[in-house]
Amino acid sequence: MRSGPLMLAACVLSALAVLVPTVAGGVGDARAVPARSADQLLDRYKQLGIDAEKTTEAMHNAKIEYDKQRGIVTAAKKAAAEAQQKLDTSRAQLAVHQNRVDAIVRASYQGARVSGLYAVMISDSPQALLDQMSGLDMISRQASADLTAIKKVRARTAVAKKDAEQTAVAASEAVSRAERVRGDLQTKQADLQLQAIQIRAIYKSMTGKQLAALRGPTFDFDPRLVPRGTAAGLIAVQAALTRIGDPYVWGATGPDSFDCSGLMVWAFKQAGKTIPRSSEAQMGGGQSVDRNDLKPGDLIIYYPDAHHVGMYVGDGYVIHASTFGVPVKVVPIDEAGPYNSARRF
Repeated sequence: MRSGPLMLAACVLSALAVLVPTVAGGVGDARAVPARSADQLLDRYKQLGIDAEKTTEAMHNAKIEYDKQRGIVTAAKKAAAEAQQKLDTSRAQLAVHQNRVDAIVRASYQGARVSGLYAVMISDSPQALLDQMSGLDMISRQASADLTAIKKVRARTAVAKKDAEQTAVAASEAVSRAERVRGDLQTKQADLQLQAIQIRAIYKSMTGKQLAALRGPTFDFDPRLVPRGTAAGLIAVQAALTRIGDPYVWGATGPDSFDCSGLMVWAFKQAGKTIPRSSEAQMGGGQSVDRNDLKPGDLIIYYPDAHHVGMYVGDGYVIHASTFGVPVKVVPIDEAGPYNSARRF
């Protein structure tokens, strides 16, 4: 059986074998797929970019879930250890009290007199009787206390045993979940590598006209329009605007390259604020904002599945990292994709 890296390499070579004749127009194989038109090639490239961005954001989500599950594993293992410690302590206490009661039982079985009647019979003076009765009363109270303690400790021990067993099972299940999520993450990483190879291959085959169509028009936006202030959103906008022209790279969070959600994370980090890593998680954070109430620094989520995100900079514009081959840029809100919702952090 091939190892993981060898298997991935084989998949990559297979993808290239299929892709190259398609991009090159059938070179080297008479049966190759006919070359696409310029528009078809551009459309194919854009769709691959969308697919890769979806995979990237899904990968970020898987990483978030994996980190969450690892945290649960750590907490569950700690709880299991504490529950086991309580169980061990309860068992030790139970043994101490049980030994005391057993000692009285053994003494009585071996002939020791522990009754009030026996004290009266052997006492030769009132003071001796009082001394005997006092001693027997003390033994009686201790025995009663030990028996009561045994009942309580037994109950605590049963609870501790149940807790220890349950937390141990929870820890085991958490480990299994984390491993499944890690496997999903590794699969997404492999998928993204294959998609990236296809995208780069098509990109290299594109003409200047196709590249210009891909990048779209350049829109003028004056950063001085963004209000000055110490609010996290305003600082994040100013930071994001300094990255205009930086390249799009899958999974990147700066400082010189970004994917869509990575740019948002980096910008807010400059304001001393941590926000979720993926566009989907970002949609679940902060507070909801109506489109008519957008302010600079608000995040705009795009597409029904929330696989893209940009940052509102004001005056109807948004800054975003869109796709491979297109640098970070400012565009009108609806140029970045179908509007989904907005969040304020």
